[in-house]
Amino acid sequence: MESRALYGGAISCTVAKTFLDASQVRQIPDNQEVFVDTVTQQSLIIELLEPVEAQDEAIARFHFEQLARDNDAVSAEIQNIQRAPAETTTPRLPPSTTIVHVLRGSQKVAKFDEAKKMAYNTVEIMMAVVRLEQVSTDLVISINAPVLVAPGSSDQQEAGTTILSVEEHMQQALHQLQVNDWSLFG
Repeated sequence: MESRALYGGAISCTVAKTFLDASQVRQIPDNQEVFVDTVTQQSLIIELLEPVEAQDEAIARFHFEQLARDNDAVSAEIQNIQRAPAETTTPRLPPSTTIVHVLRGSQKVAKFDEAKKMAYNTVEIMMAVVRLEQVSTDLVISINAPVLVAPGSSDQQEAGTTILSVEEHMQQALHQLQVNDWSLFG
C-alpha cells in the first residue's frame, strides 16, 4: 500500500501498489479518481458527489443503487450496511462533521458489450460513503472485485482475490484518507 495524491494533491489516500491510475490510459471525469489492478481485475473508484437527500443507511443505499444503474446491473444485492465511527475509521478527517457508512454488496454486470453474450460477472462491491458535511460533499469510495467470471467475459478470474483482502484495502484507504486542501470544494 502507498499513499496516492488525488485531485491534484488536494486529497490523499492509500491505494495498493498493484493498482494503476486509469487516467493514464483513458479519460476519467474530473470528479473521479480511478485505479485498476490488471492482475485481479479489481477497480477502486473515488468520487466527489453532491450529497444525496438521504439520512443514515439510506445514504449508502442510494449510492449503491445509483452504481447498479450506472453499471447496467441485471441484479444488485446489499449484504450489509453499517455506520462506522468517524473518529477511528477516518481519523485524518474532522470527526464532528464527518459521517461514514460502509456497505458490502454484489452486482451482476457485463463489461462493455458483453451483455450481448450474456457474460454477466458477479462483482463484490465494498463501498464507503464519507459525508463531508462542512463542504456539502459525499466522497464515495468503491472497490469492485469480480468473484465469479462468466464464460465469454473478457475478465480473467484471479484465484487470490478474497473479500477479506478487499475489506482490508478499504479499511486502510479510509484510515489514511486526508483532505490536504479544502479549497478543492469551492
